Amino acid sequence: MEFAPMEELDRRPTRILLVEDEFFVRVDIAAAFRGSGFHVVEAVTADEAWAFLEAGELPDLLLTDVRTPGDLNGLTLAERVRSRLPNLPIIIASADITNEKEATRIGKFVSKPYDIQCIVQLLANIAGEPLK
Repeated sequence: MEFAPMEELDRRPTRILLVEDEFFVRVDIAAAFRGSGFHVVEAVTADEAWAFLEAGELPDLLLTDVRTPGDLNGLTLAERVRSRLPNLPIIIASADITNEKEATRIGKFVSKPYDIQCIVQLLANIAGEPLK
């Protein structure tokens, strides 16, 4: 069995867990992230994202919409993630700015609709990576 050298492991793309139930929004933003060199794991609901995390998968950053179908919403997911992974960068998105105060208590708030270039730049800044 052959293992990758440590320097190769250190260069792996930043892994983003993207939680967005609106199909076209999710596809567009995931494509922009991938095109900028990020690895994207897509979840349609906060429940699906939580199951991913419960399975032991660890992203480098969480980007979640507030309103998703299912038992959990994005804020509840972000709170759970914050308690389990206190150093994980979390971005919470919503078209409803009344969520901003609660969201900024947990992570960074981004209003929707997304400006894709701005959100890609924000991720690059948080991850400390140059854009491709």
